[in-house]
Amino acid sequence: MQMKKAFTVFVFLFLLVGCTKTAQEQGAGEAGIESGGGVLAGSGDFEKVSFRTEDGFTIAANLWRGGKAVVLLHQFQLDKASYGSLAAKLADANYTVLAIDLRGHGESLDRNGLKIRHSSFSGQDFRDMAKDVKAAKKYLQQEGFAMHAIVGSSIGANTAVNYSAQDASVEKIVLLSPGMEFKGIDAGAQARSVKAKALIVASDDDPYSFTSGQALAKLINGAEFMPLRNAGHGTYMFLSTNLEEKIVQWISK
Repeated sequence: MQMKKAFTVFVFLFLLVGCTKTAQEQGAGEAGIESGGGVLAGSGDFEKVSFRTEDGFTIAANLWRGGKAVVLLHQFQLDKASYGSLAAKLADANYTVLAIDLRGHGESLDRNGLKIRHSSFSGQDFRDMAKDVKAAKKYLQQEGFAMHAIVGSSIGANTAVNYSAQDASVEKIVLLSPGMEFKGIDAGAQARSVKAKALIVASDDDPYSFTSGQALAKLINGAEFMPLRNAGHGTYMFLSTNLEEKIVQWISK
């Protein structure tokens, strides 16, 4: 009788554990996969949020709440999940982190009820990604956070330059594998207007981004250029380096 009762309790506990999934575990599932730009080991305790741009796009984002805010902008054809492990490290350093899907990417496809993908974008559409950052800043302010820094990869890096050239309140930007010009976003033309402190990172096996990064470092007042060897492009550089830790340290100093 006692063995039968113990077996019944065991089965009940097994089913309970198997069927129970907390919101944190659901978040960890999204942040615990490999997605394009790197192996994602996010802490999982983020919120899925959304907000609208002034021209009608609904921007999807992952939000970690902390102190000063850092906005993460992914590279072309990737999405917010590519920043999972960096986002977690910044959150562990007590930053508020907002990793967004840029318009036309990931879950940010809705514009006033129409589904629009980046494959149909013009150069102006890509330049308008700066409006996604503007909307992100407004959302953060509504939540009680000040946007302190922007980290951008590839087209996200060019967007960070394009936006911060217009908004002198941005204190720091990190540019991963930028281009002088990419998809109509002319970072070279905007660079001299950037007031933020800038860290520019590129790998020598990514020649266009490497030479672009060196050139932008000369155009942005006081910018630092960090060269890497054989590390690839954009957030792929996270895979073989300790770049994520260096970014957190640089933003924190």
